[in-house]
Amino acid sequence: MQPVWAVTLAAACGPTARPTSLPRAPSQPHASVARDGVIITRPPPGLAPTMAAVARLGWRPIAASMLHVEQLSLAPDTSRPDAIVLTSGQAIAAINRPEWHDVPCYVVGHATGGRARAAGFAHVVTAAGTADDLGALLRAALPGRGLLLLAVGRGYGLDMAQALRAEGFCVIRRCVYAVSPERHLPAQAAQALATGQVAAILFYSTRTAQSFLAALNAAQAAMLGQVVAVAMSTGVANALATGPAWRDICVAARPDQAAMLACLGEAR
Repeated sequence: MQPVWAVTLAAACGPTARPTSLPRAPSQPHASVARDGVIITRPPPGLAPTMAAVARLGWRPIAASMLHVEQLSLAPDTSRPDAIVLTSGQAIAAINRPEWHDVPCYVVGHATGGRARAAGFAHVVTAAGTADDLGALLRAALPGRGLLLLAVGRGYGLDMAQALRAEGFCVIRRCVYAVSPERHLPAQAAQALATGQVAAILFYSTRTAQSFLAALNAAQAAMLGQVVAVAMSTGVANALATGPAWRDICVAARPDQAAMLACLGEAR
């Protein structure tokens, strides 16, 4: 029988989640196996706190970072900016200079904001979770414009830098980390998926989703019909929908971890 294609967004994901055409496959639980595993695909340092949060909800967290992050250095002679702009917490290590801790730091979301404060930045302003939100925040907060240090990953932030320059900002874009995909699932995640122990997989970025799908072999891909994919945004969900059929794809109501974890109720 051909699989039924349907659209579902879990009530747990909140009333603001927008309907999106996503594939759904029939669930076929693996007999006599506890299906309590949740694979977490994000890289460190966010991986460990997410695993702890998943465990507190009664699930068994399984680490499967699908991106390798290499830290790059920031040139010592980089000019002191009027404000620092961060689209990811991965950039904090490179720009963490004590003499810059009093520079206003504008960040994409609460998780990155928490990491910036923990690093010592005294004036951290948080956007609502997307690059568009961050751009709007900068335009509203800095009417005088000024010199911005946009610290990003290699290959990221080009559109944001161009848009901010068009708005009158002077933008220094610096690549302070590089991201590359992992080619295979970690052994523990592969074993759990093969034996039907995985109830859900968390995806925090489009690139992570693409890396995960590219790493699957045919047998692993076939097991996704038993698994709920939890996506941080519609863009991430759309990337997941290009691959094998899932039991369901749940889009978080907001681009933050609390909304992601709320979607795990769909995997029960």
